[in-house]
Amino acid sequence: MNFYDLVVVGGGPAGSSTAFHASKRGLKVLILEKKKVPRFKLCAGCISGRISPYLPAGWEKLVLNRISSGVLGYAGTESFEVPAEEPIAYIIDRVEFDTFLLEKAQQEGAHLLQECEFFYLEKEGARYRISTSKGVFYADHLVGSDGFYSKVATLLGYKKKKFFKALEFFTEGALFHKVLIDIGIVKRGYAWIFPKGNNLSVGIACNGDYELTKTLKDYAEKRGIKNITKIYGWYIPYAESNEDVFYGKERILLTGDAANLTDPLLGEGIYYAFWSGKVAVDALVLSPSHPTGNYKTLLKDLVSELVYAGKIARLGYRFQKVAYRMAKKGALRTYYGLLKGNMSYKELFLKGWLDFLKEFAYNYVWR
Repeated sequence: MNFYDLVVVGGGPAGSSTAFHASKRGLKVLILEKKKVPRFKLCAGCISGRISPYLPAGWEKLVLNRISSGVLGYAGTESFEVPAEEPIAYIIDRVEFDTFLLEKAQQEGAHLLQECEFFYLEKEGARYRISTSKGVFYADHLVGSDGFYSKVATLLGYKKKKFFKALEFFTEGALFHKVLIDIGIVKRGYAWIFPKGNNLSVGIACNGDYELTKTLKDYAEKRGIKNITKIYGWYIPYAESNEDVFYGKERILLTGDAANLTDPLLGEGIYYAFWSGKVAVDALVLSPSHPTGNYKTLLKDLVSELVYAGKIARLGYRFQKVAYRMAKKGALRTYYGLLKGNMSYKELFLKGWLDFLKEFAYNYVWR
């Protein structure tokens, strides 16, 4: 009863994706979830349209808002809007979304153990012995999908070095089908106002040393939001090079935030969580004895996306006025192609490089 082909630590999108695909491939899977589901999860809840092919059928019923227009602001004082011809992103509630994904994994045959804390693991013969608050389990493979504070990653010797600190509060108001992102508020990061059904999510994320609570409150007031409710905070890891990615070791793989597989430009993680979960299963099936090598190979396209997103982030956040001017002249509309899955970050970077040089020269050389 306690023997599994795969134990997945963490029941978020990365863990659910891993369990869903592994179960579909015929593996006996156990998901260890620390909390009782449904459980509250901090997240702005904005997922890009390109995620659609990775999600189980029926996810559309969970959509609170279909985003068909984007507003980009600068320093909270000016902005412009670019409508899209079709939805480019979706707003979901993580409580409902994560519960739905776990249910889909269970429908494929995965076993879920809730309110179960993972303690440690060790080799015992040909398997891993996994100790938890609800007993001992044995598995041929283990996938750590346990987020920023991943115990699995820590046991493997990894330590988080690159991350955004994010703050968010929820308040009344309406945007319905558009999102507002403001740059020029912090050095590397951005502030946002997203719809959340008939209300608003207001937040900020950056990796600098700021009095972030005060910065968020000042930003909200600039944007005319006076009812500032309880502020929540969390961390978003990111990768902008191959060295930043925590792949795993031996027959233990890491996915999603546990592996730092998050967009270094805007901090989107759910898309990469799903992608990495599927790839991890492909690696386990292709090479069950030594999956890590295959995992690195199969993740090359995903990591390439993060590398080029990192190149854009370093330039865009260092020269935010240049980025704002470029976006106003067409770069934002071009970015919609990426959100819909029609182009990659590499294509976006190469396409925008010459325009960036022109805007940089205009702002810093010719003036």
